[in-house]
Amino acid sequence: MDLTHIRENIPQATWQHVWAFRRLFQYVEYKAAEHGVEAAQVPPNHTSQRCSTCGWTHEDNRDSEHFECLKCGYQNHADYNAAKNIGFRYLRRRQNAADGGAPVDVRLNRGTLNVSGEYVPPYLC
Repeated sequence: MDLTHIRENIPQATWQHVWAFRRLFQYVEYKAAEHGVEAAQVPPNHTSQRCSTCGWTHEDNRDSEHFECLKCGYQNHADYNAAKNIGFRYLRRRQNAADGGAPVDVRLNRGTLNVSGEYVPPYLC
């Protein structure tokens, strides 16, 4: 499914915008369940401006698709940095869950992330 410019394709229809993302999540949730994987929604606010290495958040950390932390110098693709932050939020939220807490880690396309914020590149996994 190509989601390029999904926001721009429905700019004046807020309800369609919300519907599109809700529907996308339903598809992902359905397919994930088929493979024994949990899909969860996590608030994305400021995740693309927050450094996934040092935690410092500033709007100038992100410039289009490029992320560079103005505090520690960490650089990566802005969406990948945001995905790591969303993974952190999920793990931290699950850490206090009544059903046993967080899983051991969250697998990313490039490595794993654990609740302590430790990132392990794929060649070390």
